[in-house]
Amino acid sequence: MDVTRTVYGVTFPETRRIVDDLWAERPHHWYERNYTKRQDPMHEPCLARWRTWAAEAGVTLGDRFPHQYPTAGANEAIHALLAQHATHGGGRIHVFAGEYEGYSYAASAFGLAMVAHPRDDCRRTLLAEARAGDQFWLSQPSAIDGNLWDGFTELRDWLAAARPGVRLVVDLTYVGAVPIACPIDLAAEPVAAVLWSLSKPFGVYYHRVGGLFAHAEVPSLHGHLWFKNLFSLHLGERLMATHSARELPARYQPAQRRALADAQVAGVVPATARPSHAVMLAHAPADPAFAEYARGAGLRFCLSAGIDRMVNHEGPPRAPSP
Repeated sequence: MDVTRTVYGVTFPETRRIVDDLWAERPHHWYERNYTKRQDPMHEPCLARWRTWAAEAGVTLGDRFPHQYPTAGANEAIHALLAQHATHGGGRIHVFAGEYEGYSYAASAFGLAMVAHPRDDCRRTLLAEARAGDQFWLSQPSAIDGNLWDGFTELRDWLAAARPGVRLVVDLTYVGAVPIACPIDLAAEPVAAVLWSLSKPFGVYYHRVGGLFAHAEVPSLHGHLWFKNLFSLHLGERLMATHSARELPARYQPAQRRALADAQVAGVVPATARPSHAVMLAHAPADPAFAEYARGAGLRFCLSAGIDRMVNHEGPPRAPSP
């Protein structure tokens, strides 16, 4: 099927070429003479490159995050932060209804209570439910519909004023998967941590390239100074050095639109569906006939299978017929 409920990535030809080039270099020197500690700083260029790469897309980090860690995609950062919250007497975890389900799975495993809020009425419910010591987790651009959420800055400032002590954790997994600018300002209270991944922007899910920037130390990740995937870090650095954060999603927008049009003709998504900012997704208003795709107040569809078929098996993407 060319449409799925779960979000998958697309391995673009550009990604494959860079992976091939790195393999062909046979970079044994990265791994040798570890007794010299020469590998200890090898994560730093990748994390520094992400800061520059994301900044060019509009992300502002400022100097609030002195602690940085390479992670195996976003998943490892999520687990580390939630484990620390659970073991240090943290309060409840708040999310928007329809948010990335990985937050709730991990929070439940650590015995943390979750509260879901309607995105269009979250201030009312947060006033009633949120307390100092809680955390609010959200993705931006949003995993709910694959779109950049316009209300982020207002919620950040309101939360700092109305519920001081509630910390904000922001997941930037979709930065690099959207062709538009992402003016996301994270350089102010109450943002406590920022996590990112290259899985969706470049389709490198199983290379596990990601990172975490935190206001406070995350001791469980300190060992990543020694225990990290050097190939993945070099791959991430080269991908970002070669392609800007908006380049590939802009290039493959025609494939996204054609995949959506094909799915609408086949009747597997509603006629009301529209392309999301994230190049592998589409979204639509709620529709009982497609209830399995419900995300919060609407629907979300992943088009990765259809895009992959066109991009990697049928030749260059072409725009759908008008």
